[in-house]
Amino acid sequence: MFAMVLSFDGESPEDLTAGIEHVNDEVIPALADSGGLHGWWLADRENGRRLTVMVWDTREHYDAGMARIQEARAKDPGRHRPAPSSVARFEVYGSVTGAR
Repeated sequence: MFAMVLSFDGESPEDLTAGIEHVNDEVIPALADSGGLHGWWLADRENGRRLTVMVWDTREHYDAGMARIQEARAKDPGRHRPAPSSVARFEVYGSVTGAR
């Protein structure tokens, strides 16, 4: 398993809105039927920040999911999609789900 973490810092209100709409309209629908993914898209509207955390079971799941996103993006190439300020990949070495 590995995680991809994308951060979007210092976004204007317009960029923040465009980024959220892009995720809701294109990214999440493209990934909804993808296997092997746990994803969270977070926003701090007051400070113009967003954070994406995706944990993938395998590289194959990641590649298939990213291909679906590219297909969705190709349908509207002129759409404003703010670029991340950083992208990082991490090894997942531990997790907890449903702890009581």
